[in-house]
Amino acid sequence: EDIAVKRADFDREKYKYMEKIHRAVNRLTKLQRELIVKRYMTFEELRDYDVYNDMCISESKYYREREKAFYKIAFALGIEVYKEEETPV
Repeated sequence: EDIAVKRADFDREKYKYMEKIHRAVNRLTKLQRELIVKRYMTFEELRDYDVYNDMCISESKYYREREKAFYKIAFALGIEVYKEEETPV
């Protein structure tokens, strides 16, 4: 019985987290959303090369937009990481 309750709690938390991910992705620009969905949210395992060629964008634009999308998603999920500046001694 205790295992069933834990499993139900886990499933509920997983569902809530997936909803947060979907909301974060839906707030991206159209280009960023298409890029993230094609590369990471489909069953087909495409490589970066396949995605930017399919989308008819340059490799550099693909990586710039992907980075921006990752930042936006991280902030929406509250998992952003800040890099500390090193102070000279």
